Amino acid sequence: MSTRSTRLHQIKLVSWDVDGTLYSIRRMKWFLIRTFLREMARGRVLEAGKELAALNRYRAQIDAFRSTGGAIAESFMKQTRREVLLEIEKRWYGPAIQKTGPRRGVTSVISFFASRNIPQVIVSDYEAGYKLNAMGLADNFASIYAGERLGFVKPSHAGFQRAAEDFEIPTTSLLHIGDRADRDDVAAQAAGCQRLILGRDFRSFDDLLARLHSDFPMSFDKAEET
Repeated sequence: MSTRSTRLHQIKLVSWDVDGTLYSIRRMKWFLIRTFLREMARGRVLEAGKELAALNRYRAQIDAFRSTGGAIAESFMKQTRREVLLEIEKRWYGPAIQKTGPRRGVTSVISFFASRNIPQVIVSDYEAGYKLNAMGLADNFASIYAGERLGFVKPSHAGFQRAAEDFEIPTTSLLHIGDRADRDDVAAQAAGCQRLILGRDFRSFDDLLARLHSDFPMSFDKAEET
């Protein structure tokens, strides 16, 4: 799908997924394994194993809610020691994401929209602040909509509706950039948003940037020159 079909002239807000979009999950897992091996060498095999198992169980439970539309049971969140899990998550995922860094070309695409005064936000299933800090991207986003905090994860479209309401725009003027058709695309489409999916609609962010420069209305470029 060309970026032309996304009706770029209508875009007033861009939302980004984080995990798998801004950075490579495969590459992050490699650094995570290396961290685990270091913990083993320090004699923390049992503690490290318990922490990672707790994170995996939590993610599996969140994934289970996707099959029923993405609404997270309130009772589950009350019973979950989320703050404790978040600290564990930060200790493990934060350094791994920092070493992974953002995907090539991501910062250029972010700068492209910023140069056209289009605000950008995060619409992700999980807490994203520490991840953005780890990649040095935190200052680029006006708001973060974390599904686990809102009580809805993709394929629920609640996060996109909330973002559109907060910025007082129709959902058709919101462009979402993600990496999963079964989550990002389904949720954004249900909300009526435009969307671009990595691996389906564009091969790389360098490729996307080239298309944006080619397809974005010339009126924006002219406005910048005046």
